[in-house]
Amino acid sequence: MQFGAWQVDWFRSGRFRLDGGAMFGTVPKVVWSRHLPADSENRIPLTTNCLLGVGSFEGRRRVVLVETGCGWKGDATFRERLALEDAEALLRELSERGLSPGDVTDVVLTHLHLDHAGGATYRDGRGRLAPTFPKARHWVQAKELEDALNPAPRARASYLQDDFAPLLEMGLLCTVDGEAEVLPGLILRPLPGHNRGHQGVIFKGEGRRILYPGDLVPTRHHLHPTWAMAYDLDVNTCVEMRLRLLEESSGVEDFWVLDHEIDHPLGRIQKDSKGRFAWMPVED
Repeated sequence: MQFGAWQVDWFRSGRFRLDGGAMFGTVPKVVWSRHLPADSENRIPLTTNCLLGVGSFEGRRRVVLVETGCGWKGDATFRERLALEDAEALLRELSERGLSPGDVTDVVLTHLHLDHAGGATYRDGRGRLAPTFPKARHWVQAKELEDALNPAPRARASYLQDDFAPLLEMGLLCTVDGEAEVLPGLILRPLPGHNRGHQGVIFKGEGRRILYPGDLVPTRHHLHPTWAMAYDLDVNTCVEMRLRLLEESSGVEDFWVLDHEIDHPLGRIQKDSKGRFAWMPVED
């Protein structure tokens, strides 16, 4: 899809499972399991859906990747815990589009949790950590980097230093403070609630936008404003930001891509006859 100077595509970068109760917080299992049935360990199927934007500015092509998934450097225990499947899909999807890791100029991470930033680094043939995209600037909010380096007790298990420490060491991790247009038509917008430094991503042009709300709205089942996750550190802020973004996009030409939606990641926001927000899938 074209958004001004940007040609934007999306793809899945592997599948995994997380505890359904954690994904839906105080929502009773009898309710959420109608939408996403759990396995014997109470885990539900999820994926990481990435955005890929390609544009040319001042004679230079920019290749922007949004999110990197869980990655493939974890050990057997890590893979088993997440029921991780097709972890290297990220590189395969890029290759099928004629791109190598060295072609990526910018990586945007909504935040640095392991299921979003895991693919930003890998282990080489000698077992050493290295950036997956060695020529790319990696964009996060300054607050997110601060919290990832010094995580609160509730968030500590979600941050793995191996996912981003090599980026820091090589000067590849760039921070913004608040809303920023880091390239023409590419906007990073703070969407706190899930964590303090969480951000969304917008590609815009010629009156059209495509939004990536990250874990503010991880699946279409989280369109209900109060269906917050147990992972959300500030539920009230999360609900407030979600309502604000849903109202902003309802009934207009915005497209959304949901990061963990397993069935219909691309869609639009509309209100139904009762004024509730509804997901309208779009076939790209």
